[in-house]
Amino acid sequence: MTICPRCKAENRPEAAFCSRCGMILFAQAGQTKPFVDEPVPAGPSVPESTPADTVQVKPAEQSVFLTSLPRRMEGAIFGERFKYDALIYQDEHETHYTVTEICKPESPCVRICLNPACRTIHAPIGESQEGFCTVCGSALDQNTPLLMLEEADNDRFAALQPVIDLRLAHPNIHPPISTFQQELPGGIRYCLVKPYSQEIPSHPEVSSVLEWGLELAEGLDYLHAHGMAFGEALDPACFGLAEDRAVWRNFNDMRILPMLTDREKINNVRQLTLNLYAWITGKATYSPDPALNPRLNNLFERALIGEGFTSGASLAHEIEQTIKTGISPLNIDYQVGRRSHAGERRDKNEDSLLCLGLSRIINGISQPAGIFAIADGMGGHATGELASSMSIQTITQKASKEIASLANRSSKEYIEWLKEAVQAANQAVYESRQTAGTDMGSTLVCTLLLGSQAYIANVGDSRLYLVREDSIQQLTIDHSLVQHMVSMGEINSDDARYHPQRNVIYRSLGDKPQADIDVYIQNLLPNDWLLLCSDGCSSMLDDHSIQQIILEACSPQVACDRLIESANLAGGEDNNTVILIKVIAA
Repeated sequence: MTICPRCKAENRPEAAFCSRCGMILFAQAGQTKPFVDEPVPAGPSVPESTPADTVQVKPAEQSVFLTSLPRRMEGAIFGERFKYDALIYQDEHETHYTVTEICKPESPCVRICLNPACRTIHAPIGESQEGFCTVCGSALDQNTPLLMLEEADNDRFAALQPVIDLRLAHPNIHPPISTFQQELPGGIRYCLVKPYSQEIPSHPEVSSVLEWGLELAEGLDYLHAHGMAFGEALDPACFGLAEDRAVWRNFNDMRILPMLTDREKINNVRQLTLNLYAWITGKATYSPDPALNPRLNNLFERALIGEGFTSGASLAHEIEQTIKTGISPLNIDYQVGRRSHAGERRDKNEDSLLCLGLSRIINGISQPAGIFAIADGMGGHATGELASSMSIQTITQKASKEIASLANRSSKEYIEWLKEAVQAANQAVYESRQTAGTDMGSTLVCTLLLGSQAYIANVGDSRLYLVREDSIQQLTIDHSLVQHMVSMGEINSDDARYHPQRNVIYRSLGDKPQADIDVYIQNLLPNDWLLLCSDGCSSMLDDHSIQQIILEACSPQVACDRLIESANLAGGEDNNTVILIKVIAA
């Protein structure tokens, strides 16, 4: 413990500021990355934690309610300390809830630092409530933060008690807070409570990964300083995001050792770096990648096959230097093919497409831009044709005026621009539908390409695929009945292609004033292919056939022609439209 010279309060051993009076503890002050230049005075409360109705449930955690572990009811109390907020996941043996802590006047509670640059979680320590952050000296929020409670039918959390006893406090650590058991009519429940965080998103930007790597490396150094080490491999569940900050959040495989060797530290840093590399490249194993910035390649090579880094602090320093020198963009260009066909069973083609590209060479580096979209109309009696063409025309008008100015913006701004374009298309179809009194509508898949970054939006069941030499991946999720049935495990993906209700979709442009839009971000590398297609292609050809046709073609246009021809030979049951973009090194 560290004793405050002013108020004599006992503090955590590593405390830089007193938890009772906020005084700087000079003997302990100093940290890898300062969060403030001086203590931040208490101010107005920051926004409360994420309310229950905005908690995001990842696709893999769509609730499948089984009878083995009955779910708790709203208002339930866990361990006389935590109150039910929302159910976010359930399987046969485990259930996850968000909860809030019931704070009693005589007992200290979990608190979070008010400083937005810090936001350290403080689990209770001692008998009195901490008032100030021991990391940056800011006041602690008097409102309890949102927490996550994992409930299981077996005792899988007992080994975490030594970690809880350490009372870890670091901005990039979300430590376990409490474990306990409850005896209920259905049997004993084993519970773990920890701070709430979200999954690391798929296909993040390189700049985001480097920021996360810096934060996680500093957090790992803190863990090592407390004698904590992970095993030979790191489960991806170890990492999460809390208010856009990367945090360590899963300590199931953590060991507390009396002395850590350099080998153990190097291995932990190596495993962290391998996860950073996988987030950027999508590769599970390391090999030098010519698509990466040379300095970044050197960092990965040193960490993964070289001598390695002996501490999280040394990795953090290297990442920080890489960020400062800048990640120069890839020198790339696009090759584009497109084709649309009515198919073998339809008289009219109600699909529409957009290919709008812009060649740009900035400081000698080719950084093209473009917007590409496919709309599949529906409604019959020419209304589907009108809906799809109206969607494409609206996006074309917005893009042709604004695409040249889409430079040096943030990812959030690009996403917002794409959403605005899709919403404008939706509004045009919706107003026309209301005026005409028809049921017209349209699907839409759209991507805004800016250099090696793809921003993707979709409504309905038109798709976007990423094709690489060794894989094909559907980046969008169909808003269709059969896709919902696949997600629920009622049918498999092969059955979905032939299901009699495969054309039933539950989202479309024009259906309501504000469209529900899914958005994604994808990093692109040289030799990547992006395929946009209506369901006239994806319903006729399986993924393997699509991949084979693309990779065997001598150009994107030849591949598009062969995709149309193959879909027609397979039955051609619907209109079929494809756009294929190949990323090439310039």
